[in-house]
Order: sequence, then structure tokens, then C-alpha cells
Amino acid sequence: MSLKNPYTGFKIRMEKMLVHGALGDKALFLACDQGFEHKADFTIPEASNPDYIMSIAEKAQIPLILHKGTYLRYADKHPNVAMVLKLNGKTELFYDNRPPQGGLDCTVQEALGICPNLVAVGYSLYVGGQKETEQITELATIVREARAYQIPVIVWSYVRQHNPRLKPEEGKMENVRYAARVAFENGADMVKLYYPENKDGLRKVKEYAPGIFCLIAGGAKANTVDIAFHTAYDIAHVLDGMAIGRNIFQDPKPVNKALGYKAIFEGKSIKEALEIYNREKIPILI
Repeated sequence: MSLKNPYTGFKIRMEKMLVHGALGDKALFLACDQGFEHKADFTIPEASNPDYIMSIAEKAQIPLILHKGTYLRYADKHPNVAMVLKLNGKTELFYDNRPPQGGLDCTVQEALGICPNLVAVGYSLYVGGQKETEQITELATIVREARAYQIPVIVWSYVRQHNPRLKPEEGKMENVRYAARVAFENGADMVKLYYPENKDGLRKVKEYAPGIFCLIAGGAKANTVDIAFHTAYDIAHVLDGMAIGRNIFQDPKPVNKALGYKAIFEGKSIKEALEIYNREKIPILI
């Protein structure tokens, strides 16, 4: 795994992102970038409050993914939360009017300067997009700078085109594993991917990206907690983790839900995870 990188700073940051248990080293992240990336579509009012989401990460003791503006305004209230700063991003507006490409809103050096509890930087790469060459060059600079500062790099790697966008193609196993391989060959320490159709797809993805952490996106809110935990269980036993946003912070019991996910990545059963979820609701903002 990338944990074998010889630099101490890198090792310490990687360690802060990992969940240890019977399945070995895994990773679970809570995302707080949906207001930017997904039309600020919050089905519960509380989820638009960064304090609310940061408090979930704090109580569940899992790393948080966010953009620098959110960090600058709210992180002082949550100094012990491990942070992943996304360096680029884009909106969903008028998607077919432009190629898929996130604009850079932060650099590696800036992220390190403003965030003392930085554990990684993140970058969205749209494989096959019309700006792919420019993005790969941009990512190379980020990886180079991150290595100099001993900071792990997480790549959001998605096969994507526009005019029109073909969403059903993006989750095809062959496209997901290709996206994983592109991130792998360009220096990612972790790669975040779409779910590749089924459990067999998870195995084929791992074959394409050996030696780095392969994470699956949590996606839209699952129909039931049981379905969500079954999906996480399959991922935990084949790949290396998940980055989840709406499936946690839009839940009626978000901290319980996060701890249930965490239990699964520690190697516990779905039944044990559901028992954690079904306990009395853990308060968030108090």
C-alpha cells in the first residue's frame, strides 16, 4: 500500500485517514462539498450548515472532505477533525455547454498553510473529457508539490464527456477500472470512483489499481439503511473504502449511520452495524 512511502509526514497523514480492523487498512470519509458540486441540494435544512456536517465527522472520528472556503469559516470550531481539502471543483449548471473540468481554487502549498490538520489534498480528474490533457498536466504539478510536502493525493477519477453527458456509461465496469488505472499511473495514493455495476466489478477495478486505496463514491441517498450497509459490506471486502456525503448527513441519525459504516470497514457484520444505527440517536449540535 502507499502507506509504505518512507516519509514520516506522509505516513502520519495516511494513518489519520485509516480505519484498522480485521479487514486490514481501510478508509472512510465524510464529504462536505455537495453545496458546490451538487446544486446545494440539501433535503434536510440542517445539512446546509457546515457546523452540522463537521460535527458528524468529529463525533464519528472520520476525515472530512471540503473546499477551502468552508474550512476557513468553520474549521476553528472543529480543530481535531482530519481534513481533506479539494483543490478543484465545478458546478452542475448547464452541463452540456462546456467540457467537464474543475477549476482550481486552492494549491497544495495554500492548503498546507491554512489547514494544520490537513491529511490529504483532492483533485477531480475527468478521464476522456475534452480538457483531459490539461487536467493530467495540472494533476502532475499537484502530485509533484504534494510529494515535496509529504501530503497524500486523492484523485476523484471519473470517465466523463459532455454534449451530451452519457451518465449510464460512467458507471460501467470497464470505464470505472480505466479511470482507476489512469489515477494509479498518474501518482494517486487514493482514488475515488463510481460503483462499477456489481461485486465482480469491484474485483476487476482492484486488479487495475494495485497498491493504492480504491474508494467508492457514496452517491445519492440509499433507500434503506440495510441496503446502504449491504453495499458498504461488499465494498469493504473487496476494495478499500468509501467517501460518503448525502448517505450520511441526510439520514435522520447521521452519527449513528457514520459509525455503522465505520464498523463495517473495521470488519464487523451488517447486523452489528445495524445495531449501532438502531441505538438512541447520537446528538450532533449541542
